[in-house]
Amino acid sequence: MTNATAPDLGPLTWVKGEIDAALSRAREILDRGAADADPAGLQFAHTHLHQVRGALAIVGLDGLTQFSEQLDRMLGEMASQQVAGTPDTLRLASRCIAAIGNYLDELVRGQPDQALRLFDLYS
Repeated sequence: MTNATAPDLGPLTWVKGEIDAALSRAREILDRGAADADPAGLQFAHTHLHQVRGALAIVGLDGLTQFSEQLDRMLGEMASQQVAGTPDTLRLASRCIAAIGNYLDELVRGQPDQALRLFDLYS
């Protein structure tokens, strides 16, 4: 990746603390089993992830934004009971949230923005 195409991390550093806090709150809910997949608990996690997705879009991390959009959609479908909030789906959502946080940490430490590194979580 050349410097001309490298993302400007300035805006990310401004909002990273808020993103980390929202990811942490969402993950805590999912790690507790979202109150046994209670729709209200899932909705709370979904709301936090929705905020993260919006911040990522504003910062311009397109690949990570697309990844978070899919997770946002899945949490919304679980909250509305269109998709079952099974232990497996809750674990997957929690892993995806952790991956978003790790990806952002790696970007700040100088890793290139290569969202395809998250591909394994799609399967």
